[in-house]
Amino acid sequence: MESRLAKELGLKFEPVAVLLSDEKPEGALESKEGRWSCTIPLFLAAAKGRTVVFERKTTGCPGAKAGLGFGQFPNYPGGIEYFLSVGQEGRFEGEGYLKNPELGEDFVRCLPITAIPYSYIIMKPLSQVDAAVERPELISFYVNTNQLSALTVLANYYRPGIENVMIPFGSGCQSVFLLPYAEAQKENPKAVVGLLDITVRPMVGADMLSFSVPYSMYLDMEEQVEGSFLQKELWHKVAAKMEQTV
Repeated sequence: MESRLAKELGLKFEPVAVLLSDEKPEGALESKEGRWSCTIPLFLAAAKGRTVVFERKTTGCPGAKAGLGFGQFPNYPGGIEYFLSVGQEGRFEGEGYLKNPELGEDFVRCLPITAIPYSYIIMKPLSQVDAAVERPELISFYVNTNQLSALTVLANYYRPGIENVMIPFGSGCQSVFLLPYAEAQKENPKAVVGLLDITVRPMVGADMLSFSVPYSMYLDMEEQVEGSFLQKELWHKVAAKMEQTV
């Protein structure tokens, strides 16, 4: 699939198509069973041209099992709410992302935990999707702050209201799958800005974030390029400035 948005935004990295399937693609990059691994390096590999796959048995990070829609958080000593907050003395140090375990419990209650009815999550470059036989669930952009600004403006360009994009607190995998997947089930979904998780920030570019949308919303945004600010002088000035810094 060609993406007009990718062209207009001058993307360095491919939009990532997220597909759900019961068939495992041959030759796909994936984590090894029994080893801890993070979702985000594989997401970045997809943005750089690789096909990657996730399944329950090879998703080595316990939090990623929930973040990728493979069900509830596995059991943590004392509970996930302690891992997210203050830890437990003599056992493990908490992440300090929430002030206390009570807020940790509240965070977990707010998450749209789900168990997807598929065996595999596939992420691959949008240009490698055959629209005649494949339909992505989500499209996720890996973008710099100027490109993020443009996507945010475009997401509001053709829709009422001023909150058609959200920046929720959550892990990296939650922001590129679990939360946008939950939005995809809604009549009026929002785009989700992600990769703000401090744990994953060392893995991504200093000015890079993700912008994830349900596939139907992506198609709508593609249609809105014509006549929008993306064809006007102010955006062209921003685009020219980005080219000078590459």
